[in-house]
Amino acid sequence: MPTFSQSLLRPRLPLLLALLALGGATYAYFAGEAATLPMRLVPHLAPVPVVLDSVAAGPAWLPLPLNGYAVTLTHDVGGPYTHPLAATGWLLVLAGALAGWLAVVSGLRRPAFVVGTAPVIFLLSSLNVDGLGLFGGSQPYFLWLSLGVLGAAAGGLHLLGERVRLPLRALVLTTLMAALAGLVYSKTPLSPADTALQLAAFATPAGAVLVALLVLWVGVENVRALLWFNSQAEQPESRFGLFPYLLASSLYLGALGWYWYQGSLALGYGLHLDPLVLLLPAVLTSALGLRLRAPSYAEWVPYPAARVLLGLLTAAAAAALGYAFYTVNAPLLDAARAFSALALGLLGAAFLLYSLLNFAPLIRQRLRVYRVAFAPRRFPFYAVYVLGLGVLALYGVQGGWPWLAQVQAGQYNLLGDATRQQSEARPDDLPLALLAERYYAESGDVLDRFNRPAQLGRAALYRFRSQIQNEQNALRRALLRQPDEKVSVRLAALLTTPGDFLDALAVLRQARRAQPRSFALTSDLAQLFTRSALTDSVATYLDRAARLTPGSAVSEANQLGFLLSQGLYAEAEQLFVKELATRKTPANAPALAANSTLAYLLNATKPGQKKGFVAITTNSAPPASADLDDATFAEVYQDALHMARATRPATERLPWAKALATLAARPANEPYYEQLVYLQSLLLHAAGHELAARQALGPLAAGTSQSAAYYQYVLGLWQLQQRQYIAAATRLGQAAALGAADARPAQAWALALAGRPDSARAVARRLALGADTAQRPMGQRLAAALAVGSLVVGQPARPLVGAAALGQAQAAEAAGRPDSAARRYRRAVATAPFNVALVLAAGRFFSAQQQPGNAYEVLQQGLTENPDDPALLSAFALAAASAGVADLGQSALAQLRPRLDPAAYATLGAQFEARRRAYAAAAAEFETLGPAQPAGR
Repeated sequence: MPTFSQSLLRPRLPLLLALLALGGATYAYFAGEAATLPMRLVPHLAPVPVVLDSVAAGPAWLPLPLNGYAVTLTHDVGGPYTHPLAATGWLLVLAGALAGWLAVVSGLRRPAFVVGTAPVIFLLSSLNVDGLGLFGGSQPYFLWLSLGVLGAAAGGLHLLGERVRLPLRALVLTTLMAALAGLVYSKTPLSPADTALQLAAFATPAGAVLVALLVLWVGVENVRALLWFNSQAEQPESRFGLFPYLLASSLYLGALGWYWYQGSLALGYGLHLDPLVLLLPAVLTSALGLRLRAPSYAEWVPYPAARVLLGLLTAAAAAALGYAFYTVNAPLLDAARAFSALALGLLGAAFLLYSLLNFAPLIRQRLRVYRVAFAPRRFPFYAVYVLGLGVLALYGVQGGWPWLAQVQAGQYNLLGDATRQQSEARPDDLPLALLAERYYAESGDVLDRFNRPAQLGRAALYRFRSQIQNEQNALRRALLRQPDEKVSVRLAALLTTPGDFLDALAVLRQARRAQPRSFALTSDLAQLFTRSALTDSVATYLDRAARLTPGSAVSEANQLGFLLSQGLYAEAEQLFVKELATRKTPANAPALAANSTLAYLLNATKPGQKKGFVAITTNSAPPASADLDDATFAEVYQDALHMARATRPATERLPWAKALATLAARPANEPYYEQLVYLQSLLLHAAGHELAARQALGPLAAGTSQSAAYYQYVLGLWQLQQRQYIAAATRLGQAAALGAADARPAQAWALALAGRPDSARAVARRLALGADTAQRPMGQRLAAALAVGSLVVGQPARPLVGAAALGQAQAAEAAGRPDSAARRYRRAVATAPFNVALVLAAGRFFSAQQQPGNAYEVLQQGLTENPDDPALLSAFALAAASAGVADLGQSALAQLRPRLDPAAYATLGAQFEARRRAYAAAAAEFETLGPAQPAGR
């Protein structure tokens, strides 16, 4: 059986844990800002008038106007978001590292064991797990329990010595650690996510200590790496001498000193020195050269144990840094950077001095000094190492240990975030929100004034409670420290009133002076100027934004949206043909796609349309499960308009109508419900499903609002299109009474075509003399046409719905197939009850077939769509008399009395009385004879 020392030679799990933690920290370094404070696009809609269709009314064409939507995009910042999963990962690595650390040190000699367990005691006490209220009291019961369990286990394993292998030790201690964690999660009153966030916040001091220990461990390694690079070549002539070693080390130490003095060091091309990045080569050098460093520590810890301990310390420190990166905890990162720069500089300088005192002649001779770097000839390594630590401690004492306040501020930020999340889950718990605000105040007002995470957390707390002014104040405090792109973007997004224009301008300009290449700031400045009359400034900043990110869908959408909203259609067409039509629109660019389709819709109404100007749209219906925002709604809206107006078969339009109905039914799309239903009705109308289109639009036309007046106008145009002139005149009159400006001229034409010239003249005279100069030519044109006495009925742009079905039914009737004709008539009337000719033909057919009930039914359906049509009323009155419902026929006759001349009305009345008497006689005969008896009885 291998001994404990032999099992230490295969530390695969600590190495894997360290690599995973380093990989996670590297990912968090690059992804943390976007995950915690994501920059998001906010679409804005500007209505643009579009004429979708025109309806023939005599010699005139009546427009069907509606609004398209030009989309522009500004930026906003979400969050700061919490990350329970990242917190859980940090805690798991910490627990595993603690268990592994105890497993290793329990097998060492007693002095090393005692020294090695001291940090574990500190880390366990700093976690403050009892702060979760596990046992309801103020005593640290869980701390005593964990110290007792883990201490007893580690002590027992230490007494057993090398008889227990490292894997078994690690398994025992990991099991105990897992049991303690299970106890925590079973007793905590918080949710697992909140528990992880609280524990990760409590572990902040422990993480800071781990990072500091790792920095102190590897503080000399970068200078040692320079020494290795100076003398590693196989051939002596390929090695460098003393001067290159001094020069490289001086540049490294000088860069760290400059960073420590100024707080920043620009490297060019927008890059800055980050001392935390220097930890990666230092850790790598330490891991690869740990055996060569053994003379400096072997008396306390053997090399195999040191290798495992280095892996565990690296894993825990990397996880702590990774969580700080992922939460963008600026105070913690500032403390880590400042401490790392100072420690790496001081310890590196001490190692440089040590190497020169001991090996300067050997370096000058170009020997492989790195092999014996820790076997000094004159001056011991521990002396210069203690010297470096002493200078570091002296600076800490003189400066009042500034890192401690920053670490505490970072901990309060994490506690504030965790408490804020709990308060958002319980909005009525005001003390919880006040506690979160207190954490942020302690961090941002006392410990590390105006640090960004504290002020952004405060702003998020106020935003959740709709305290806009307090949110603005918190964001302004964050800008007191230094300009910041995301804070400025968020603050400018709140300054939306006309009186805030100059404040928003100052905020964005100040941030842009600090970050002149920021696309978000430049683009938002352009959109800010759209709220003013300074269109030149809009164009200037739009061009600058386009130069910063060539080919950006956001920039192109804003350019096109601005041109469309300003009515500059020719310029929009030029931009489209030059830049957009030649490149495929990104799939995730709904704003650009919406603006492109809108530009096409506007251009398609102009004569001489250019061939290269096409709609960037798709024929496939939108996903019915989508939750829309303004940009995706505009894309769906304009695509649906294009589908309604383009030459498309019904098989393509009907899936769109179905998808729009499903989208309108989703609660998340409630703000767009009315427009989605309207689009559905337009597509059904374009597909020839006229009755379904009217039924979908009918609820929107109910009421007395301005939008109801518009939908009344649309229904009136559709009735005109189907030559329901009387019904259209009534509907358009109602729309005009509700304020639809285009409805009055349409009503005049409908009255003229319905054979009511006196009413049409009255409306035309009112239009010709009215205050609306845009409607005067229409009134004058109608008055002239009425004076001549001839109104030419223009051919409709689309065939009358039901005309083809009427022809088929009449053909079946003429061919002597009454059953087939009856089926065709019923089906046709069910789909087109507004077609007067169809309904009258069906009524005549059923009356001729001695089916008065069926005749009454189809005529009644026709009257629901044309309640004032004289021909339908006359036929209905006669059919009602024949069907035995003469009372209903009497009401139809009463409506006809003022509309028919006396002779015609007398003739109709006589026919009505004859049918009523015939039905009464047949009924009396039936009652007298009784029902017929079956044969044989």
